[in-house]
Amino acid sequence: MIYIHRDWNSVPQNVKDDLQSAAEALDAISDIEMRKAYIKENAPKWGAVREYLSGMSHGKCWYSEARESVSRYQVDHYRPHGRAKQALRTFAAGYSWLAFDLDNFRLAGVLCNTLNQYHGGDTVGKGDWFPLLDPTMRASLAARDCSQESPILLDPVDPEDPGKLVFNDDGTVGPDPNLESEEQAGVQMAIEYLGLSQSQLDRARRKTWRECGKKLIKYNRIAKKPKGQRTAEERETLRELAVELITMSKASSEFAAVARCCLKANRLVQFVVADELTPLAADD
Repeated sequence: MIYIHRDWNSVPQNVKDDLQSAAEALDAISDIEMRKAYIKENAPKWGAVREYLSGMSHGKCWYSEARESVSRYQVDHYRPHGRAKQALRTFAAGYSWLAFDLDNFRLAGVLCNTLNQYHGGDTVGKGDWFPLLDPTMRASLAARDCSQESPILLDPVDPEDPGKLVFNDDGTVGPDPNLESEEQAGVQMAIEYLGLSQSQLDRARRKTWRECGKKLIKYNRIAKKPKGQRTAEERETLRELAVELITMSKASSEFAAVARCCLKANRLVQFVVADELTPLAADD
């Protein structure tokens, strides 16, 4: 996971207008079952945003950074519009008023967004999960302010959250060990609920780490030689490898966060380019 800068200017005005009209029509419906039916009937309105969300993440799932080739991405509602699962068999009313809200949309791959069976029989994936640290602060249709909520799920549009994940050389993911123990526990829950720890993802991330590692070995083999003793060919190879390593860490690359962890683990942090934060700095 890396930070996602959302550019709503890339979404055509007619698409945004359709969403706004749907939100206003929904607001005029008070009956709970009729609200659910209206949301279901108008699901294509948020589906129309999918390609623009994809453009914001260079064609990657916002949660896993994976690119899908055999299935379509889904527009996920970060705060679920149907019901919100706090714990096993513990549900709260969903955030129906956010069903057509652009700010509530995330682009998610199927493995992350839907409940599925991981090896060993464990069920992972987001589904209806949206637990809060303090469920008594949950917003409701009558009191819609979400600012007092502290979600356990990590959010790629929050610049603080992606850095809470650390990727290992075997492709596995875990909480940053420098976090407080309570926060580590929450991040571990988020990893499970977002489907970030699955064998298919682990294999893909391991492949990225190994690719990065091979380049690092070649780079270090030459870099340890004094500059004056390097041949012209070695200098050019060193430059090419530096470019390749920097490219792997850029936001446009699949599993950029994995490459960054690999570079940091091998003390080549100078090649880590978190270019997705540039728009954030510009906004500040």
